[in-house]
Amino acid sequence: MTSKSVPALALAFACALPSFTSAQDKPAPAPVAAPAEKLPAEILAVVDDEKITNVQVEAEMKKMLAARGMPVDAIPPEQRVMVTRMVVDNMVSERLLTRAAKDTVVTDADFDAELKKLTDARGELEKFAQSQGMTGEQLKGELRKMMQQRKWMDTALAGKAPEVSDAEAMEFYTKNPQNFQVPEQVRASHILFMVDPDATPDKVTATLKKAQAAQKRAETEDFAKLATELSEDPEAKKNGGDLDFFPRQGPPEPIVAAAFPLKKGELAKEPVRTEMGYHIIKLTDRRDAKTNTFDESKDLIKTRLGWDRKRGFIDGVLAELRTKSKVVINLPEPPPRPQAPAAVATPPVPAPRPKGPPVEAVTPPVSAPPLPPKK
Repeated sequence: MTSKSVPALALAFACALPSFTSAQDKPAPAPVAAPAEKLPAEILAVVDDEKITNVQVEAEMKKMLAARGMPVDAIPPEQRVMVTRMVVDNMVSERLLTRAAKDTVVTDADFDAELKKLTDARGELEKFAQSQGMTGEQLKGELRKMMQQRKWMDTALAGKAPEVSDAEAMEFYTKNPQNFQVPEQVRASHILFMVDPDATPDKVTATLKKAQAAQKRAETEDFAKLATELSEDPEAKKNGGDLDFFPRQGPPEPIVAAAFPLKKGELAKEPVRTEMGYHIIKLTDRRDAKTNTFDESKDLIKTRLGWDRKRGFIDGVLAELRTKSKVVINLPEPPPRPQAPAAVATPPVPAPRPKGPPVEAVTPPVSAPPLPPKK
C-alpha cells in the first residue's frame, strides 16, 4: 500500500466531500496555499518536496466515493473540478498531519487493543487486509499511523472546545424533532450464493439451483447453522447470516421487498436476486416506527455537537500546519463548507455486503467519530 491509500484509513481532517455540521459551526478557515506556481499537468499538488499526482487523486477519489456507495461517474461533470479539489485538500492535510504526528508515541498495549477491536469486527487480519488491498503488516502500519494522528490531534485540541451541556443537548433535541424519528425496521438473516457480474447464463442457472436447494433445507434445518455452512458472505461464517435491523431505505430493494412482508420466523418463498447473487431470506424480528426519547438520544447528541464544536479548531490546527510548509495546489479554490443541521438520529443499518466496511468504521480518528445505532 502506498501513501495514496492512507486517507481511506486515516480520514484526513478536512473532509473531502460535503458533511453535516450544526448551526453552531463557524465557517472553516480558507486553505492556505503558496502563490501561483506552475506545476506539471500530471501533478495536482506539492507538499514541500512530496508530490500528489493525478493518478493518486483518482485512486483516492474512487475509494472515498465507494465508501459512500457511489461510482466516480456519479459526480456531475460541472462538479468534477470542485470535488477533485476537495479530495486534494484532504490528501494535503493528511500528509501534513502524518508529519506532525510522526514522533507521537502509541503504546503497544493501546495498539494491541485497537487491533483486537479490528479483528473482532472483521475477522482474520490477513484476509481483511487483502480485502483492503494490503498485507497484514501494511495494515498494522497504517493503523498505528492513524492512532498517532488521532492522539496528536487530541493533544492539540485539549482544552479548546468546551463540553456540551445537558441544556444544550436538550435545546438541540427540542428544535430538531425530525432527527430522532426512527422508521419501522426489520431484522433478517440471509444465506448468500454469489454471482459474478460477468457470469455466464449457465453459471447463473447453476447458482440459482444451489440457492433453491438451500431454500429447501432452510425450511426444516437451523438457519444460522446452515448460513455458517453454505453462505458465501464471509460475515455469515461468524454471525449465522444475521443482517441486524434495517429500515426500508437500507439494503438493496429486492431484500427489502422480500423481508418486510414476512412474519417473524418466516422464510421468503424463493431465493432473492440482487447484484451480489441469490439470497435466502428469513425474518427474525421486527420493530415499529418510534421517536427516540431525550434520554435515549442525549449521549449521541452530545457526541455529535461536541465533534461539531471541535471541528472549527481542527480546521485551525490544519491551517496552521499549512503555514509551516510550502503547499502548492494546481486547482481552483474549493467552495465554502455547507452549513446544515447535524443528523443525529439512529443511522440505518447499511446494506449487506460480502466485504466489511473500511477500517475507520472500527477505529475512527478524532476527525470523524462514528454515531453507532442504538439497539
